[in-house]
Amino acid sequence: MHGIIELILSSALLWIFLQVIWSILISVFYDFCIPWIVWGSFIIAVGLKIARVPPPNLSIVEEVLGVNPLLLKKDNTMSKDHGNGDQYCMRVVAHRGGGYDFPENSLTAFRNSKERGCTAVEFDLSLTKDNVPIVFHDPTTDRITGKPGIVKDMTWDQLKQLNITHNHPLKDKFVEGERIPLFHKVLETCLSNEQRVIIDIKETKMEIVQVVLDAYKKYPKLFQRAVVSSFNPIVVYMIRRKEPRIVSSLAWRPQYFSRTSYLASEGPGSVRYTNPFKHIIACILDHIYEWMLYHCIYYIVGVSALLLHKDIINPYVIQEWQNRNVRIMAWTVNLPSEKSYFSRLFKITYLTDTLLVEKDM
Repeated sequence: MHGIIELILSSALLWIFLQVIWSILISVFYDFCIPWIVWGSFIIAVGLKIARVPPPNLSIVEEVLGVNPLLLKKDNTMSKDHGNGDQYCMRVVAHRGGGYDFPENSLTAFRNSKERGCTAVEFDLSLTKDNVPIVFHDPTTDRITGKPGIVKDMTWDQLKQLNITHNHPLKDKFVEGERIPLFHKVLETCLSNEQRVIIDIKETKMEIVQVVLDAYKKYPKLFQRAVVSSFNPIVVYMIRRKEPRIVSSLAWRPQYFSRTSYLASEGPGSVRYTNPFKHIIACILDHIYEWMLYHCIYYIVGVSALLLHKDIINPYVIQEWQNRNVRIMAWTVNLPSEKSYFSRLFKITYLTDTLLVEKDM
């Protein structure tokens, strides 16, 4: 199905391309006028320029993300000093605080990442039914807590009772269990530990925009320590439209709209929609969004980084985005061989679920 849809879309684009060429030739050599595509392109370019929220100043981006790993010397050391001592470089990010070592998105995991010397963490922001901002990844509670439930339909009083160590492979270590943390508690913990944070927004309700803006107002240090990220460019755009000083990123993987997972070595994951019509629409949206992300969405939102699935990253992709002043970060990199591959060969930041074998963070 995916191949057929790609063929149809490619054929449609080719037909449009040929029609445009024919229209230009007719306009220039028969009507002796400026082709409509010139005026249309100019109008769209002006519209994109007006709608765009430029990325923060480079000095702010480097304060949050540090020096670009691509600029490091071959011996993996800094090329120059910045302020007092070596310039900061975000090389390793503890994905959900390092969910293999400790319960994911828990205060214990974030504290452990600090103890292991990790300078940056990533966590997921969601809202409860009563609009309490919490740090939790899944839309349901089953996988983490072993209890059925839909997060958006549950209140904070219900969710705070759940034990997030229930299904962790090392749960015997956590005798007293662990609870879902509040957003502000996580921010206070990480900021007090002088860690950078990537706030991955899972919430789709627009109320989350004000939640993030209020957090930056309450904790101004976030402007020098935080990145706001999401798969949803609209949410990030709305946040940066109101506060353009915020450093942001977008996350992406192939087949995001049509499949629940992606792994290049295993082929397509399970379909997101069982309805054939919805699945076809989702496949079409996958192709359209991929093109738009690479050609205009990143520009309009004003992102400073892209969080890409590790299986689609290669030197060409890294260089293409480097030319646009957008950094690439890989997720989720867990094997020691992969970590060496991304840090030493590709020289990019990566997100990992375990810090047990890290040497340089």
